[in-house]
Amino acid sequence: MSRIFIVIIIVVGALAAAFVAANYWYDRVYENADAGGIPVTTIQVAENDVPPLSGEFTVPVFGGNQSRYMAILDILRSMLDESFEKDLSCVPEDGMWRVIPEEEDLKVAAEGAELGLLGEAPFEFTFDLPDELFWSVVLSHVDGAGTETPVFMEGEAGQETPAGLSDTVWIKKAGDFVFTVEGTLNKNSPDVPSGSVLYRARFSVTNPEPVFAAGRTELSQGDILSLRLENIPEGIVPELESELGHTVFTQDALSEEKADMVAEGLANWYAAVPISNSRAVGEYPVTISAGDKVYEISVTVKEYEFDFHNMIIDYSVPSVASAVTGAAIAEFREKVIPLFSVFSEERYWNGMFTWPIEMGPDDFISTEFGEIRITNGNQSTRRSHLGVDIAAKTGTPVLATGAGRVLLSQFLLNTGNTAIIDHGGGLISIYYHMDSVEDLEGTIVERGRIIGRVGSTGYSTGPHLHFEMRIGDQPINPSMLLDEGAGLYSAKAGTER
Repeated sequence: MSRIFIVIIIVVGALAAAFVAANYWYDRVYENADAGGIPVTTIQVAENDVPPLSGEFTVPVFGGNQSRYMAILDILRSMLDESFEKDLSCVPEDGMWRVIPEEEDLKVAAEGAELGLLGEAPFEFTFDLPDELFWSVVLSHVDGAGTETPVFMEGEAGQETPAGLSDTVWIKKAGDFVFTVEGTLNKNSPDVPSGSVLYRARFSVTNPEPVFAAGRTELSQGDILSLRLENIPEGIVPELESELGHTVFTQDALSEEKADMVAEGLANWYAAVPISNSRAVGEYPVTISAGDKVYEISVTVKEYEFDFHNMIIDYSVPSVASAVTGAAIAEFREKVIPLFSVFSEERYWNGMFTWPIEMGPDDFISTEFGEIRITNGNQSTRRSHLGVDIAAKTGTPVLATGAGRVLLSQFLLNTGNTAIIDHGGGLISIYYHMDSVEDLEGTIVERGRIIGRVGSTGYSTGPHLHFEMRIGDQPINPSMLLDEGAGLYSAKAGTER
């Protein structure tokens, strides 16, 4: 064999060995390309860790001259090797979160995290995404046919600047949902990774159980029992059975912000039950029903000490004389008494009621609620004063004590210039003896709107405002409504049952 041939064999062998070595080295470098720079991690969804479902990235090799495509499971195996103590799958089992402890279950974990039930209200869904990627998120409702309808969207994959996303979404209806998140790592140069990763979390929201709350149940004569029901399915109107007096439930008046957070198909209800000044002291059962839910409470009525006053009236005054004629009484019975039976299902008021007069230094309460009166010393005229008399100068503005619909605004022989406002659920406010009254019948007025001015018309001996509050035919103490601790407001902080 010639020397040249031997040299050729050696050279070819060396080249082959070098090729094999280079190929082996290339394969090793390519296969072991560092994916540590890819910021893939679990994300926080409804306070649970959710791992990626799928994704693909390019990792630079040989200084960026080549790139290696890497599936998400390749990245997960290096990323999650020591992470199996976390609730990676978040699959509910017997009311608890089940942990995926074995490496062979990694693929199962990556096929979609099941978050299970968010629970019973407040329909609050949160997510928190890290800063390293560009994010787009879609929350969709899934119907029975599996169709996904987006109810919330935020972000856009491939934004110019990376920013983590963190938000709270108020879910407005029960059902099945899927949360889809895409994170993108943009390639700015050949020597950095690029690609995208996908997360999907499924969960269900159940309607919360109804909540019943009663306000204070130890109440003085003239106060109000308040009741609150939440999470009542649409179509069910709560009803009340009690000796205390007739009332109706009204849907809770909500601010625009709160209305946006109320779940579809559910309603909140409120009722005000009168404890009249003449209600006998003792225990009274109250039964509230809403569909198949029945709640029972007991109310204690306590005695309230009312003042006594002998009122002197000069019947020779023409306005007083005309106020007590048969025609005056008949007019009052025709136009005022029927309004005590108005029980609107709409609730107009929210917040606290206020005094109908901005009290000045010379203004004062001349007659309290419930005061026992006789006229000119005649015991046969004994009766209770069913409102509060506020002595003030003629012309002082009279303000609506709360929002409502004006049922009456006109002159009556017995009560003079009169206004009556329906606040909803049977609660009405009454204003007598005004010097003038605004023509507002049939309109909705806000709290603080001028409805008239103080005077001395009808059965009156001097400039004052007779201010009365009723629920149906039961008078209640107006002064109590002006105290934030009044029974009317106590259901807001009542005991839930």
